[in-house]
Amino acid sequence: MGKGSLSNLRPGQTASIGGDRGLSLGIQIHEDGWLSIQVSDPDRLTTVLGMRPQGDWIVEHRGRLEQVRLAWPREVIETAPGAYEWSPNRKR
Repeated sequence: MGKGSLSNLRPGQTASIGGDRGLSLGIQIHEDGWLSIQVSDPDRLTTVLGMRPQGDWIVEHRGRLEQVRLAWPREVIETAPGAYEWSPNRKR
C-alpha cells in the first residue's frame, strides 16, 4: 500500500501507519465509496475488513482531525514518521 496522510485521504488513495517489521494499519478508499481496512502483523496475521460508511463521513473525519491538531501541544515535534518528542525549545 502506498503511504499518505489521513488529511489527504480521498477516493483512490491509501493512508497507512506503522510497518517497518511491526504492526501496520492501512485505510484505502475505493472510487465506489467502499473502504478497505487492513491490519497486518508480519509475524502472525493480516486481516482485511471491507465496509461502506454512511453519510459524509470524510467531512466529519477532517473536522475531528482538525480538533486533534488544535489540541495537540505545540511543543511536540515529529522527529521521524510516527515518532514524536518534546521540542528542545519548549518552556518548562
